Amino acid sequence: MNVSRSFVIRHSSFNRKGSALIAVFWMIAVMGMVIFATTKMLAADTRSARVMRDRMFAKRNAEMGLEVGRHPQIELYDPLLNHSDEDGGSYTVQITTEEARFNINALLLHSDGSILKRIFTYWGVKPEVTSHLVDALKDWVDADDNVSLNGAEKHEYEKMGLKGLPYNRPFKDLDEMLLVRGMDGLDAFRPDWREWFTVYGDGRIDLNEARPDFIAVLANVPMERLTPLITYRNGRDGAPHTMDDQKLVSAVQVAQMLGVFQPQIVQELQQWSQFTGPIRRIESTGGFNTMQRKLVLITQNNLTLWRGEVPVQ
Repeated sequence: MNVSRSFVIRHSSFNRKGSALIAVFWMIAVMGMVIFATTKMLAADTRSARVMRDRMFAKRNAEMGLEVGRHPQIELYDPLLNHSDEDGGSYTVQITTEEARFNINALLLHSDGSILKRIFTYWGVKPEVTSHLVDALKDWVDADDNVSLNGAEKHEYEKMGLKGLPYNRPFKDLDEMLLVRGMDGLDAFRPDWREWFTVYGDGRIDLNEARPDFIAVLANVPMERLTPLITYRNGRDGAPHTMDDQKLVSAVQVAQMLGVFQPQIVQELQQWSQFTGPIRRIESTGGFNTMQRKLVLITQNNLTLWRGEVPVQ
């Protein structure tokens, strides 16, 4: 009887010790998970704080570059337009004219849309999409409610659940173009489309500052035909925005360099070309570690027309 009772007591004691040991292991596991989760959370917070710091410093550097670039006596080739420091900060400033881009309002209101169609075709947009998009853009900027062949006026936007559109006036800024039917698809297909357009200037393109592909589209020639013109424009050192740059002076000169003799294209060059745009565009890309941010300032006669941040391409 005593032996049986003693066995029961020892068995009960073993059960209690076993349960306590399991509880200890369980607590250790729980504490381990808590510590692991806390460590991950702190690491995520640290990364987030680092990203926020880098973004702030990158913007600060971009603002420094913008102030350097806006100085009226700064030259396009001034070494002050590029800066980097040992702490990982930097800025790079590019100064050009806003007229180096296509004025979207002028292309829609003062032409038959052929140049805009050439731009979309150059990008690889399908012909039927190009046709619908150009007509929708035209309907947005014209003053009437007449629908173009493939365009969109009030009724078409209302069917999409959008009231009060289109505005029937020229675009005030490029982001407004995203409201036009079909522009969301173009934005996804060609995210850098804003680099091609402006809403400032009289519509004539500064051929001394325009990108080679812009000139190729305007003159409707393949890119390889641009070599003589770009070589001439860059001067003896072959680099743009240096002291030996040479200036183009006339549409006839440009046509001859490109080997363009079709009367219609020559006429378009004369209509849409200029060689010293009065609107200044300053782009400052600030960096800190791996973070980059770009600020743009557009001025005319020292007056600010637009200032803001754009995506870094």
